[in-house]
Amino acid sequence: MRKFCFFLVLLSLAWLCVPAYATKIGAANDSTAIAAVQVDVDLIKILSSDVLATQKIGGDVFYVNSNASGSATGFDWTNAELIIEAAIADCTADAGDWIIVHPAHAETASTGTFDADKAGVTIWGLGNGTDMPTISYDTSTDTCLIGADGDGVLVHGIKFIATVTAVAKAIVVEAGCTDFVIENCIFENETSTTDEFIDTIYITGTASDRGIIRNNRFLGDVGANAGPKSSINFIDCDYLQIIGNEFSGDIGDAHIFNETTASNYVTIKDNRIMCGFIGADSTNLDTTPGISLVATTTGWILNNFIVTNVATPDLAIVAADCYVDRSNTYTETQGPFSGSVSIGGAGANDGASGLRCAEVTIASVATVTNLFQVTGGPIIIRDIVGVVTTDIVATGCLINYNIDPIEPATDTVFGTDGTALEINGDAAGTVYTWDGVVATDLTETTTGVLLTQGTDVSNGILCPQGMIELAATATNAGVIKFYIVYSPLSPLSKVTPQ
Repeated sequence: MRKFCFFLVLLSLAWLCVPAYATKIGAANDSTAIAAVQVDVDLIKILSSDVLATQKIGGDVFYVNSNASGSATGFDWTNAELIIEAAIADCTADAGDWIIVHPAHAETASTGTFDADKAGVTIWGLGNGTDMPTISYDTSTDTCLIGADGDGVLVHGIKFIATVTAVAKAIVVEAGCTDFVIENCIFENETSTTDEFIDTIYITGTASDRGIIRNNRFLGDVGANAGPKSSINFIDCDYLQIIGNEFSGDIGDAHIFNETTASNYVTIKDNRIMCGFIGADSTNLDTTPGISLVATTTGWILNNFIVTNVATPDLAIVAADCYVDRSNTYTETQGPFSGSVSIGGAGANDGASGLRCAEVTIASVATVTNLFQVTGGPIIIRDIVGVVTTDIVATGCLINYNIDPIEPATDTVFGTDGTALEINGDAAGTVYTWDGVVATDLTETTTGVLLTQGTDVSNGILCPQGMIELAATATNAGVIKFYIVYSPLSPLSKVTPQ
């Protein structure tokens, strides 16, 4: 290798100069000896720098700077390559070659998209923040590739910028590429509400295994145009790790999205995910999950903080066959101690007995309507509140609540003391309340107050695993939103709106 040969030449020169180190400056005490020592000190600096480079990098080093004015050989900063793709062409696959990208480097994707199609190449951007090298996407179809032959490629410290509407993808990892790493990069748009990536990182699937996406920032914004679909979209990527990233901005499906074809042994941890953008509480948030995976994808999801406006905390992560740890938390409320709760059961701080809440909206009253499913263990129902949001049709109809347990087979009617509640013609704004005492009927009010201050909800109903239903004597048009307040009796107890 060129670097290594140069190192041997310099080392030989240093060896020839050894006698100068054997001469004491005080003994010689002349300008010639002092100059010789100074030359050797400079030589040692050069050698130490080169040794560090060869020990750290191992392969050849090629330099990229769009502002260089030399011969574009890539051998040094003066003669740096002008685009990353040219430096990739200089590299040898599986040789441990590095591409160093200057902080001032800038290229547009239409003239400089790269295809990292040589295994083991590291593309390393220098600088931080505004000093990072940039690739700007100036047409909607441009993309950078980590090719099928790019096993072990690492991309570090590059800023990718969407400068037009609906750029399809920033980075595509092609099918069959394994062991790739994308780290410490920034993905952002140039103009708010106008420019965006649809799928920022897209892993096309079919054995694109053992990839790592870590410590990146996906700085999205308002999706005013085609609308972003995902920040990371992966298909059939076993042992994929998505760790320590930050996501924000409007999103159509989920920031971390497994679109089709299940993956196995996926790790998703330590990410900060905002579906939407900073604003007045939930009004600027999306109603999409932060993480959404194909039902049969397996793996571990832990310690992610998700801000979004879904009906219940458990809907912030959709991953039926993954282990979803209670260290994952959810909120849609701003402010100190804003009420973030654990996803998937009681958390470390609130305990199994802490009060939880879930909500569901039914489009019309039917003779039997499933409201909430209880799984994982029993709960105590503390309160159920119904709020009419669209007028109930003026037809006679009585309602009550019903527990349909897995075991025993007998249903239990509760909350009405044998007398169901009449909802005939109830207007929007009517509220149905129940204080958790079996001997008290359901009551209704048109004041809009869910619970009168001081209402006793310390009592409740033991509810085993099964379904909580709304039972009615007729089918009436009208929309009601129901809220349930409950205490889980097991760390695995879970209430899912139907």
